[in-house]
Amino acid sequence: MKILVHLGVHKTATTFIQSQLANNRAELSGKGYGVAGIWVVRKRFTNLFDRLSYFDPVWRFLTRPILRRRLERIIGKNKTGETFLLSDENLLGLISANYWRGALYPWAGMRVKILKSLFGARDAHYFLCIRRYPDYLTSSWLQMASKGKAPPFEKYLEKFPPEGRGWADIVGDITNVCGPKNLTVWTYDWFSEDPARVFRLLAPGTDFTVPDRELKREILPSLTIKGLNVINQLEDHLSRPELKRLSAVIRTFEFDEPNPRLEIGDPALISAYEQKYREDIEKIRALGVDFHG
Repeated sequence: MKILVHLGVHKTATTFIQSQLANNRAELSGKGYGVAGIWVVRKRFTNLFDRLSYFDPVWRFLTRPILRRRLERIIGKNKTGETFLLSDENLLGLISANYWRGALYPWAGMRVKILKSLFGARDAHYFLCIRRYPDYLTSSWLQMASKGKAPPFEKYLEKFPPEGRGWADIVGDITNVCGPKNLTVWTYDWFSEDPARVFRLLAPGTDFTVPDRELKREILPSLTIKGLNVINQLEDHLSRPELKRLSAVIRTFEFDEPNPRLEIGDPALISAYEQKYREDIEKIRALGVDFHG
């Protein structure tokens, strides 16, 4: 069996991709692809994987057998052919963990190394999407804010300066574990031009079509300033689950204008992020991975 692992990252339309895989499970199954829903993967594997990965350097002889059994049960219940699709952006780490550690996905290499060991002798190919830093950082902060645990936006940005850890470092860590031939990377811009073509990378040989309404809609709209203000006002009155459900509704609520989106206002900082992004792409290309962007 071959394992295809969609690693994310966050805020690169992962929910959209996962929903389309689930909606087309019959087509995938007919072509030999097994896939489990995101909530099954997260509840039965990734949440535990996230906790136990911190103990792996010392306790791997205990933690890895537990994780292997969990993963095998998911694969066994959803196996329909010789290929299994595993998709969860939390496999690389959490957005909140990025902030508290002050670096983007600092354990990416270690986590992929654990995953590789869990797959045993199976072939595995990994997939990753990268996004322009201003958009990614803004969207990731808004996700934290929608859950009621975000620092001030300016303080959040300070943890991720342009000279800090970036996409090229993350891709380098992953390729050190799996090799460049086993990693495919695309940019969010490349994806947004034609979301359907990503599925030709994730599931070669399938031919399901993403509905036009999905192609035309804005993928995973972020909270606007008004939406964020509503969440903040209700934070003391609603439970955490209620806040999560409300934020999902507000993301698609049509507020009257003006209703600007949160943006980085410093032109010099934006320019530095863009320069780093361009340099990252060149470094990633030089690594020899399958790159689309």
